[in-house]
Amino acid sequence: MTNIDLSSMTPEQRHIESLRIHGAKIRRADGSLTELNSFFVGNAVNDCIRMGAQAITYEMILPDINEPMAICIWASGHIDSGSQETIRRVLDR
Repeated sequence: MTNIDLSSMTPEQRHIESLRIHGAKIRRADGSLTELNSFFVGNAVNDCIRMGAQAITYEMILPDINEPMAICIWASGHIDSGSQETIRRVLDR
């Protein structure tokens, strides 16, 4: 197993790596699950820019958490994650 130096990462990279380590998966529109990683985030940022959107939100699945979760990836590259209700409040700001 490779040790990852979290101190050398940006806050957004640390956020994604922490979620990944805890088994976070993203539910795609077709219902399938995909791994959360920097490529996924980069594609989401590019999609925001291409569509002229400020952010894209996805359903996030975390093992052993029964509450509906979400991740919001902003065009700026900033990432918010938490309960779906929390993410709704963040988007309403």
